[in-house]
Amino acid sequence: MNRLWDAPHRAAFFFGGLGAVLALAWWAAEMVMRLHGGSTHSAIPVMWLHADLMLFGFFPLFMLGFIYTAGPKWLNVEPPPLNAWAPAILAYTTGTALQLAALRWPMAWSLGDAMHWIAWVGATILWIGRMRASRAPDKKHATAVAFAFGLGAIALATMVGVSWFGIAAAFQPAVTLGVWGFLLPVFLAVTHRMLPFFSANVIAGYTAWRPGWLLGAFVVLPWAHGGFVLMQFNPVAVDVLFAGLLLYTGWRWRLFASFKNRLLAMLHASFAWAGIAMLLFVAQDIADALGQPLFAFAPLHALTIGFFATMLLGFVTRVTMGHSGRPLVAGAVTWTAYWLLHGVALARVASEIWPQAQFALHAAAGIGALLAFVVWAGQALPIYLKARADGQPG
Repeated sequence: MNRLWDAPHRAAFFFGGLGAVLALAWWAAEMVMRLHGGSTHSAIPVMWLHADLMLFGFFPLFMLGFIYTAGPKWLNVEPPPLNAWAPAILAYTTGTALQLAALRWPMAWSLGDAMHWIAWVGATILWIGRMRASRAPDKKHATAVAFAFGLGAIALATMVGVSWFGIAAAFQPAVTLGVWGFLLPVFLAVTHRMLPFFSANVIAGYTAWRPGWLLGAFVVLPWAHGGFVLMQFNPVAVDVLFAGLLLYTGWRWRLFASFKNRLLAMLHASFAWAGIAMLLFVAQDIADALGQPLFAFAPLHALTIGFFATMLLGFVTRVTMGHSGRPLVAGAVTWTAYWLLHGVALARVASEIWPQAQFALHAAAGIGALLAFVVWAGQALPIYLKARADGQPG
């Protein structure tokens, strides 16, 4: 167990993985009970707790593990010391544990959200400190992540307003800030830096394409969409541009050529969901403008499950293999779990298009997501407790 604290990604991925499995276990149970006319009967509005756990319960832990491990290499600085990053990860994990405890003791929800906010502010300050210590000439990606982390702190503070002070009107802004101000810009900034680099090492004849303007667009366009939504304007113009850019980038990054290598294909196939999700948002925007609501939560889940969740499995698997001294290979079990999660995204999107089967598809998606993460966790979590296979530190 002492190996857990050898590097930030070990502890953060371990606790993030546990948090994901437990959160998905609750949601799968809720979906199955709804299929049979029941519910978990939480004193907290179920959709509020669902959004809070799925957006803020475990994704940020994986982000901290990645950025504190890979980020210092970007900046050519020493990684933060154990006594700096460990409290941030432990505090954030405690917040997630309290959120889960709220299923039994509702008061724990507000405590968990407050703990998340405190931990995230500290974690963000720590990352900014590494940036300030750096003399690297290129800090674009680090800066993009820092700004998104800052908006993440605002999103978490807004969620505290919901859970602690009962401000119902703050719920949707918290979700909007969380998705469009925080999570999506971080995922895209990291993808912009890492995916072309990985591809250039695998795809014959490919030269990494990651212009600075593309990174800027990957940050500004999500913020523009979120801003339009918060101001209750239709974001169709932003979404059309965003969808086109994401689809073009996927083609330019050689999506189909990536399938010669499973681990690389996982990243490319996940990125494809970002463009698909934005196309669904465009269709939804047009339908809203015509007064004919369409797709309900399908675009949002195409983004959060299709892109966020599958990309999480892809990136974390690659970091886990590379930083444990193991071959950069996705085994059959991990590969299967990964594609099961794509099936989950498809089922959740289909549930909004096929309302007659909605409850059955929700239950299938809930069970599928839980199974995918349980299988992945069974492969990955024990690695974080063991020494590196190559004998190297970290």
